[in-house]
Amino acid sequence: MKKLVMVLALMMFVVVSCSMPKLVKVTDAPDPTATDVPIITEEITVPTATVSLSLEEEITEPLEHERLALFVEEFSNDDGTWNTGYWSNDAAMDEIVDGEYQMSVYEPDYLIWSETVAPGNSDVVMTVETRLVNGAVENGQGFICRYSDPENFYFLFVGNDGWYSVGKYENDVYSNLDSNWAPDGVIDPENNFLIGICSGSTIALSVNGTLLANVQDGSLPDGEVALYARTFDGGETTIAFDNFVIYSGDKEFVDIVVDLPQGYLEDGTLLFSDDFEDDSGPWEFGDYEDLTLEIIYGWLTYTLKTERWITWDVTSQVDAADVRMEAYFSNDAETDDNLQGFVCRFQDNDNFYYLGFGSDGYLRLGLQRNGEWENLINEFAEEWIDPTFNFVEATCIGNQLSLYVNGALFAQVSDPNNTFTTGDVGILVSSFEDPNVIISVDDFAVYSLE
Repeated sequence: MKKLVMVLALMMFVVVSCSMPKLVKVTDAPDPTATDVPIITEEITVPTATVSLSLEEEITEPLEHERLALFVEEFSNDDGTWNTGYWSNDAAMDEIVDGEYQMSVYEPDYLIWSETVAPGNSDVVMTVETRLVNGAVENGQGFICRYSDPENFYFLFVGNDGWYSVGKYENDVYSNLDSNWAPDGVIDPENNFLIGICSGSTIALSVNGTLLANVQDGSLPDGEVALYARTFDGGETTIAFDNFVIYSGDKEFVDIVVDLPQGYLEDGTLLFSDDFEDDSGPWEFGDYEDLTLEIIYGWLTYTLKTERWITWDVTSQVDAADVRMEAYFSNDAETDDNLQGFVCRFQDNDNFYYLGFGSDGYLRLGLQRNGEWENLINEFAEEWIDPTFNFVEATCIGNQLSLYVNGALFAQVSDPNNTFTTGDVGILVSSFEDPNVIISVDDFAVYSLE
């Protein structure tokens, strides 16, 4: 049962490996133990001829961009960063399995948390994908932030049953900051995308694009972060975490994330997805004269060899009007002179919309019509695009194209001619003056918003 009152918790200590465990008996509120803190200092899909991008428009010089992603963990292998193994009396276990960090709690009313991470900035925006592997939907999964010791930290979590909670321990005194049932359908019973914000006095929690909690509390000014899982009295549960990213939580960036329209990430109907764990997808893999397209460690990787070369791949399986696309994009080359993003309403290689961004903050949205490029937006973003790693979403709704990067709306424009009304979708990558572009893409998904 979930309650909003504090009940004394029984803490259990046991030495595992080289750090203290994070296993705690609770009734309605967490009371964690200590843990080590590691410092984390002609439809074709591959074009057959070079396509030069039109750069006739005068654009401003790119701004200097600070690295926004402070910490990125894909859990592709167990490198010793994370505590793994069984906890006290086999009541819980952590392990890295198939590219996910799985936290299992076998006893009712227990919680565990991962190794804490010190990203070098107390103001953070945290994102992670969670999956209920098995067990009770009455659970908790989320984040800990501003952790300074077992008696001082914030926690933010959701349960697969629809419950969410934001609270804190200050000098070992528990305070509930916001807990309630989310609106119906917001929290998925299996898969969720969580955003946790700890910036200044703002403590906020978003799930699948819907802001659930946004409170002000400045009593804990700094500390580390961690992942969090717990059971209630419903029994054991196993939660898998993937693509854990910690961003710098500058106030301007946080204001954008907090002010996102309610439900803007609403999934709709899944039309297509590929996690690139194998090469069974519709992509034209191969080593070509101007690029190589291959699967590398579960990522779809484009290695370009020619300057001012643009390539796109479409699913050949989708024909839709209003869609949302999402994927992780990683810049694996030294150059930030690139373009990466999506295409939508693809008719053929001469007719489609495109929505892209560069690792240097460059934005380009527009269309190719009868083989001619028409840029509707061609400018540099002011800030907040990370030069190496970004979670990107794009929507094509009516005649409006929108591009979101790391949860923030970066570009939105309408095509007054409503040139294309339906079509296929896909991925786009381009080089400019520097041909040495390497872009990797993961977890590409397409949803119908009709």
